[in-house]
Amino acid sequence: MSYRFIRVTNNYPEYLCDFYNRHPDAQSMSYKDQHKQLVEDSIEVASAYVKNLNKIEGISAVELITNAEILQETWRKEQNISVNITKKDLVLLQIKDFIPDVVWLDDLSLLDEDWKSKLLKEVPSIKLFIGHHCAPSNPKLIESLKLFDVLFTCTPSLEVGFKELGINSFLMYHGFEESILENIDKVNHYDKSDFLFTGSLISGAGFHKTRIDYIESLLKASVNMSLYCNLEKKSKIAVKKIFYNLIVILHKIGLEKIIDLVPFLKKHKAFGGESVHFYSKNLLNSTRLPVFGYEMYKVLSQSKICFNIHGEVAGKSAGNIRLFEATGVGSCLVTDWKENIATLFEPGKEIVTYKNKEDCIEKVKWLLDNPKERDRIAKAGQKRTLENHTIAKRAELLNSVILAEIKKRGNIHV
Repeated sequence: MSYRFIRVTNNYPEYLCDFYNRHPDAQSMSYKDQHKQLVEDSIEVASAYVKNLNKIEGISAVELITNAEILQETWRKEQNISVNITKKDLVLLQIKDFIPDVVWLDDLSLLDEDWKSKLLKEVPSIKLFIGHHCAPSNPKLIESLKLFDVLFTCTPSLEVGFKELGINSFLMYHGFEESILENIDKVNHYDKSDFLFTGSLISGAGFHKTRIDYIESLLKASVNMSLYCNLEKKSKIAVKKIFYNLIVILHKIGLEKIIDLVPFLKKHKAFGGESVHFYSKNLLNSTRLPVFGYEMYKVLSQSKICFNIHGEVAGKSAGNIRLFEATGVGSCLVTDWKENIATLFEPGKEIVTYKNKEDCIEKVKWLLDNPKERDRIAKAGQKRTLENHTIAKRAELLNSVILAEIKKRGNIHV
């Protein structure tokens, strides 16, 4: 069966700002040329899926980047659309212009029952409305996720949890886009690093408290660690601490019912689940600016060892994207042990796993002292990823689920 597929996604705001700073000429390009340059530069996962779906016979796929404001404004002007149009309506018009059979929505800021109803009414070609979520959620977000015909997620724990909530969910692990390897070695100005972490360090319940604790411990143990991280502003952490303390006090004095009655407390009540702390001076002094796209992969490829630890939302299952990014570029991956890790990689041969802080520190130091073993593990991990965990493989799975779900619905959206 042939079908038209559109992925409605967003990109890191920091990356988009950096892109237009590096390519000021892009602002004067047509929508088509600007979009092409942005997609080729970013190596964003959504772009990789679109690229690989287009390789499958019968599929025509495109990507719509909703928060690329300059790009969106270019499309609006080219179509002679009123400047007063809302973001939601502008995105809807772009989807309508493509006449898709399948819509994959990543930008959950658009998603509510009214917008979905309007989308299906305005674009009757749509046969399947799908999404992807692999992050913390709350009751309001869960209700939005139920609007999808199919919801993909990246760990077995999340898949089970969504199914228990009545959501038609499917497990689809993240993957590695192997074409990245053709470009990252052309110009690489980053120095070799012994031990690297690149990613976000967000405080609060459901996010990265454990990750922050581990990194703080590694730094205290004098492990030479390079950090390229997205950190929260001190003011934002302070607000989280206020919510945490307030919610804890309300529970202690028996007034927890007030939390659900006061909108701003209800919205942030998850912050009462875990204590919130400021970053240490050691961590702040060790952290460089975050890197995105090719730059992130270049940094990874220059690291002897890459540190990984899942966010709290992962539960007992492994599946975050760093597993595949690090192994894909040939770095030796050190990651937290999870119940399903052996279904993805063979611990001790393709990756190294740890079960606590002391175990992690000991294994990292051993790997740094044993370069031959470290390189052997790194090469085996890369081989496994390039054979089993590519975006091309995931696109095949995605396609099979889409075809089955459309067939189940008789090609008619219910």
